[in-house]
Amino acid sequence: MSENQAREVLVGLERGAGPLQRQVEDQLRAAIRSGSLVAGERLPSSRVLAADLSVSRGVVSDAYAQLAAEGWLEVAPRLGPRVATNLKGSDPFTRQVSHEGVRPRRATDVAVRYDLRPGRPDLARFPRADWLRSLGVVVRGAGDVELDYPPTAGAPRLRAVLAAYRGRVRGTLATADDVLVGLGAAQGFITLAVALHGARVAVERPGHVGIRELLRVRGLEPVPVRVDGEGIVVDELPDDVRAVLVTPAHQFPTGVVMSAARRAELLAWAEAHGAMIVEDDYDAEYRYDRAPVGALQGLRPDLVFHIGSVSKTLAPALRLGWLIAPAAWHARLLEAREGLDHGLPALEQLALADFIERGAYDRHIRRSARAYRRRRDALLEALAASLPDATVSGAAAGLHVAVHIPDADEDALVAACREQGVVLDGAAQHGATGAGATLLISFAAVPDAAAGHVVELLVKARARSRPSRRS
Repeated sequence: MSENQAREVLVGLERGAGPLQRQVEDQLRAAIRSGSLVAGERLPSSRVLAADLSVSRGVVSDAYAQLAAEGWLEVAPRLGPRVATNLKGSDPFTRQVSHEGVRPRRATDVAVRYDLRPGRPDLARFPRADWLRSLGVVVRGAGDVELDYPPTAGAPRLRAVLAAYRGRVRGTLATADDVLVGLGAAQGFITLAVALHGARVAVERPGHVGIRELLRVRGLEPVPVRVDGEGIVVDELPDDVRAVLVTPAHQFPTGVVMSAARRAELLAWAEAHGAMIVEDDYDAEYRYDRAPVGALQGLRPDLVFHIGSVSKTLAPALRLGWLIAPAAWHARLLEAREGLDHGLPALEQLALADFIERGAYDRHIRRSARAYRRRRDALLEALAASLPDATVSGAAAGLHVAVHIPDADEDALVAACREQGVVLDGAAQHGATGAGATLLISFAAVPDAAAGHVVELLVKARARSRPSRRS
């Protein structure tokens, strides 16, 4: 974008009145809400606005990224930022936002500064140029076969690429025939639910409430089973469940890694009871302070369904996921899938295959992991400085941490956070119990240099959530 294509914007910074990035965000957000900046309006590039304000370019870039994540701005390579074209006079956060397998929630009327709910990567990091390159290669090279109706199980090329890739990075044992491509991980769960025909299925407690509800709506009976410091408690599994759903690499929401002993115990239990294990490998690509933990499926591919997607690594909008299944279940799962759809868009599948084959996916994950590690470290440092009585779990991997705050009412604290413009989940909504409050914070969604401000808002929310005391 040339510098004369964007109008000037009125932004005034006051040193000492709070983080400069927040001031830029607040003023641009207010200008959009008031109509001073209209839908589609071009804004100055981060370099131009930073020079006008005499601040570092990172201040403006991070402000633009946060506003884009909230839906106020649209940012595209070489085009520069502009006001989102689909605001229609309302705050973007009041529009429905859906996570993998989760029903959208209504937002408060308070302007959202930070949406820290777990479930998404930093969408501003989506590798647009690399993805367009792969898509262009596929479109230019597509022949009659690629443009015909795709196989229900997925494009053969992508299935082969995924089988090899998951084996390389997660230790799974599979061929292309074992892979079913779906609309994100959610369709993998739905396909399994249809194939399991109303069975009782053990789920982790606490565990992802959205997936539990998805299974229930599809006719299964979820049976919550306690999780401890080593993973799901195998001794408490009911004898009559036909499957056990677990998140062994990074338990949701606690962040616990299933121990080697517990993995062996679970596999032995499944074999003895004729049950299957469903492995939700939702964010295992990201690890920071620990050695990689291989997939359960690689230990017993005849007992384990392995589910994953690119929603946590690239973007949920791609709607691409996979289900790796034992050979004995291929026919049942394919029949279940045929009752749901007649195949996914093939060109996007082939683009993902190309993206992985030429190493772009690995490069993107490596770059993202470095950025997320920095953000995680900044958040942990800010929490230690301003909330020293808080304890953190799940920080060694994934995209979120669980922050336990003693002597706090979780519902009141979550509500107070929203009043401060911080939207996050409490662990209780996913079935967690116990004293105090546990907040689930996506550090991937905390913009660079904003960790201190986020924690500052949490401290204010904690103070406001405490019941007033009469003298």
